[in-house]
Amino acid sequence: MKKILFIVIMVTFIASPSFGKTSQQMGGRISQDSLTDLNNGKNKIHFFSEGTKVVGHLYLPKNYKKGQKLSAIVIVGPKGAVKEQTQGIYAKKLSEKGFITLAIDHRTYGESKGKPRHYENPYMKIEDIKTAVSYIGSLNIVDKNKIGMLGVCNGGGFGAAAAIYDKRVKAYASISGLFDLRSQIINGKQGDKEKLANIMKKSGKARQRYFETGIVEYVQQMTKADENSNQLRKEAAEYYLTPRGRVANWGENRMVVFSMDTRRSFDITDQIELLSPTPYLAIAGTKALTLGLSEKAFNRAGEPKELFKIKGATHMNLYDINKYVDQAVKKLNIFFTKFIK
Repeated sequence: MKKILFIVIMVTFIASPSFGKTSQQMGGRISQDSLTDLNNGKNKIHFFSEGTKVVGHLYLPKNYKKGQKLSAIVIVGPKGAVKEQTQGIYAKKLSEKGFITLAIDHRTYGESKGKPRHYENPYMKIEDIKTAVSYIGSLNIVDKNKIGMLGVCNGGGFGAAAAIYDKRVKAYASISGLFDLRSQIINGKQGDKEKLANIMKKSGKARQRYFETGIVEYVQQMTKADENSNQLRKEAAEYYLTPRGRVANWGENRMVVFSMDTRRSFDITDQIELLSPTPYLAIAGTKALTLGLSEKAFNRAGEPKELFKIKGATHMNLYDINKYVDQAVKKLNIFFTKFIK
């Protein structure tokens, strides 16, 4: 009888969905091959987000001493960006101010896994961000009660969406933040609803084709600019399509077509008031075409909050131009020191 009972238990166990799976496959856990002997400066790390490997750079202050538990900041980058671009710049500079910082390649980008490649899904990215908080909070060198977050451009909106509902984040800041991706299409101009509908039709058609055939349709992530392009389009082309921002890990200049319906559904401005009482700092350039979007989100946010404008800076000046980036880092250091350090 005991033998029969043992066999029944083993059969049930083997049939279980979790049998034979590693801890990484079952959730967002640290990858077994991730670096654990961390050094001062930049460290390449891995963790799993919803079962898919995410690769990041974890920065320790150069003067870090063994046994210390420091404050940490998770840094979220723009649309399609990778850890070697603007988020890596801020991660390095803020680590020099005494914080442990983390910049990642989101799933389907850079060195991280996931298919289809270059799938721009805000909601998937928000899960990556929350898992990054889990990863950094698991480190014995981090005070898990002193974790902050910084989001740049589109990452300003994705980071806000994570921080609103994740109270492990004790302070939040955005730089050149874009919080409403729908308003770029639906903005009160004649024919904008028809324009959005056409985008949705194209995206849905590509989604159906992918489901039936596995074929992925792409559009350019960043298009070339001409004399008729607006300021932001010109800035994006000058950054991403030149050696200034086109790092090797960025990969091919493309985005999955059915990203478009997912992206255009994203708007966190109507929820940003729920961020309070988490402290919020918004940083934007006075010459940024997106300044109004940052101001709109800031005005809707609850206290405590602060809007810091950098005179003469455009949207992408704050990506990598030291004259402006260093002003932002100085302000970020004051903000995060006050609330998490």
